[in-house]
Amino acid sequence: MKSFQLKLFGLPIVTVGSLPDPNPVPMRQTKFLSPRYEPSNITEGTRLEEVQSALREAEAGNTCNLFRFYRDVLLSDDHIQAEFNTRKFAVLAQPMAVMPRDKDNADDVALARAFRRAVDDCENWDAAMGALLDSHCGWPVAILERLYAPGGEPGPGEPRLQYTLKKFVPVNHQLECYQWAYLMGGTGLGTASAIQLANLYGSGRTPGSGGAPATEGVRGALAAGKVASPGDVYTIDLQRWEPLLKLWPIDEAGRIVYDVTRASYLDPARHIVHRGHLLDLRDNWGGPLRAILTWWLLRNLGREWFAQGMERYGAPFAVGYTDANDPAAIALLEKAFTVSRKIGGLVLGEESRVELQQAMVQGMAEGYGAFHDRCNDAISKHITGLDRAAKAKGLNAGDNQMHQTVREDYRVFDQKLLAATVIRQIVTPFRELNGLRGQIKITWGGLSDTDAKTFADLLVSMTQAGFQPTDDAIATVNERTGLAWQRAPVPVPLPPPMAELKNEE
Repeated sequence: MKSFQLKLFGLPIVTVGSLPDPNPVPMRQTKFLSPRYEPSNITEGTRLEEVQSALREAEAGNTCNLFRFYRDVLLSDDHIQAEFNTRKFAVLAQPMAVMPRDKDNADDVALARAFRRAVDDCENWDAAMGALLDSHCGWPVAILERLYAPGGEPGPGEPRLQYTLKKFVPVNHQLECYQWAYLMGGTGLGTASAIQLANLYGSGRTPGSGGAPATEGVRGALAAGKVASPGDVYTIDLQRWEPLLKLWPIDEAGRIVYDVTRASYLDPARHIVHRGHLLDLRDNWGGPLRAILTWWLLRNLGREWFAQGMERYGAPFAVGYTDANDPAAIALLEKAFTVSRKIGGLVLGEESRVELQQAMVQGMAEGYGAFHDRCNDAISKHITGLDRAAKAKGLNAGDNQMHQTVREDYRVFDQKLLAATVIRQIVTPFRELNGLRGQIKITWGGLSDTDAKTFADLLVSMTQAGFQPTDDAIATVNERTGLAWQRAPVPVPLPPPMAELKNEE
């Protein structure tokens, strides 16, 4: 069948009449942005106008400059990096447990063993989980490529695998394309422009738009029945996986080709898409890191203002004394100050004198310190939920109860969302690819020390009251503690000695 292209403003939009090849098992990286073409640093000498301009561009679908700000802020700011690591270490520092959903189900047990082996085979499992956690407190979305390797020989007690996990490759955020949704719209969504509507319809005019007749390509597609209705050409398919997100194409040199008509949808067989926040907004609006960007800018500007103030007022300045009623003496003193910049000294008359005065810079330094701490507090509270006032003071002060509670809330929430993505987008494709069945659960660590003691005391109290967990409750205990538990076998009473039997006879 002969293929032809639908065009918008002379640009090819979609090829009709040919089908893409089926996706093979992902074993090689497909998106690689060459370091030569990585966008340059954008934070040098940043002003508020530049940040606001990047935000407005991102809201219209162009996230290039905004994501450059995000990248450079995370790379250059020690405080933000430390808070990000605090948030991520709360999950990743805990041991990961892969458990069958039902320990009595052979399929669940086999899948758990197979996936434990796949995690061990993976070259960068912890780094990949850290990349996914970037979207919990920073980036609006995290995208990874999932790559496989041949399974090889199974270990003792492991099922034979056709494919195992090789590694995960983070997709550079500069490759994310959001302009397609803003460019295309569609009659189904009510966002098509007059020119788009003009190209949609056949020989007639676009209703209510005054548009021109459609192109031959669209008419041919309609006549051939390849397009169900004119709106289908431009309407965004909201049933597609990640319909508003595409990836920019890359040429042979590893350079981004900013041609929205060639941007490709994400492949659910290859890509992992994770959002670890609760913002119900489009990704191109910036995500959680948008709230940090302004505080980072104000803190940097405050540092610049303080440096300028110290440069101007930090050094002692000279104060001259002379006869104010003698114009010649005043002129001589002014000339002496002017010449002193060249020769490094002063030549004065006997009636004049000079004293060095120190500006009161201590108040300026204290004001800058308070402003700097205020900016850092706002950043910390946004990332970890706690500012300096809520954190324990001193080396051996320990954590107060509020600090522990907030930290646990964040950790449990991060663990829950991360585990859900791992199950849906890593475990399930792995299971289907290897022809396995069953279901598993994944947890990182368990309760905090305080909560674990409280939970253990509860179990002891219930046991003393004559209650004990049922077999169905064991799974909940496993998830809460982060350890695999099973009910201890009931000891079988020993038979009485033969001597006692004889005495009874």
